[in-house]
Amino acid sequence: MPTHPASAIRCAVKSVAPGVRAGAGASLGTQGLQVVLWVVVLALSPRAEAAVTADGDLAQRIQRGESFLTNLFDTRLQLLPEYRGSSTYWLFHDNYLAAHILTRTRPDLSRRIRSSLAQFGVTNSGKIEIVFDEARQPLPFRTYLLTNVAVIEGKTIRTELVTTNVLSGWKEYADLLLLASLTQAGTALAEARKDFDKAAAMWDGEGFKDAAARHSGIYATYKLALYLIAADRLKISAPHREKLLARLLAMQSTDGGWKTDYKDGKPVGLANVETTCLSLLALQALRE
Repeated sequence: MPTHPASAIRCAVKSVAPGVRAGAGASLGTQGLQVVLWVVVLALSPRAEAAVTADGDLAQRIQRGESFLTNLFDTRLQLLPEYRGSSTYWLFHDNYLAAHILTRTRPDLSRRIRSSLAQFGVTNSGKIEIVFDEARQPLPFRTYLLTNVAVIEGKTIRTELVTTNVLSGWKEYADLLLLASLTQAGTALAEARKDFDKAAAMWDGEGFKDAAARHSGIYATYKLALYLIAADRLKISAPHREKLLARLLAMQSTDGGWKTDYKDGKPVGLANVETTCLSLLALQALRE
């Protein structure tokens, strides 16, 4: 962890203090410098402590979220269900995301999930891979097909597949604007920033009120996560960052997963794999 400014100031205080203590011959300028430095230390110390506390809180939340994922792992199918108690298993996006998220802390489960994806013959989707810069041809956005892959012991294996039809009207959706900004972050920064700003303009103080939110009347949690991920990729200070982060953290459930939606500040729906994975990715980006 980088040294906080307050720590560096304490070192400076130690270096001048012996001269001050040497006797009455110390200059007024040196004494004045000591006073100023201690004032700065006292002012910054609460911030340093707050920063450490915040980082510790994020670390704990990440650990709980990862535990939520590992506790869902189905040893028979070597996959995670959509949510606890679900009989539906999504190869993409859910298990693709989980395999990435668990790479560092549970590499064994990550490998088993990737192996299952390969066994079912589904190793790409075309859209969600954007968050890891692994999409082969992300733009232009195309329509997507949700399809069944197999049914095993009453459990349905499903996935999302890209079609050849270009998707129109995608700029009405915050998530697609943010995915577009992620796609262009390394090649067309100006365009990436435009798409990010369009998504940011949809923030209404509670969530991203895009076409989907206007239609359903509820806000999607994963769009909060995508916003933070995109800001990190673009290396910019995101508008409304603190309010948005507070909203995202409030959607974490007691079992560690993130609830899918919210309305009037209250969670709606269940904690699921996709929303949890994207939320964890956002928190990891904030800590790095």
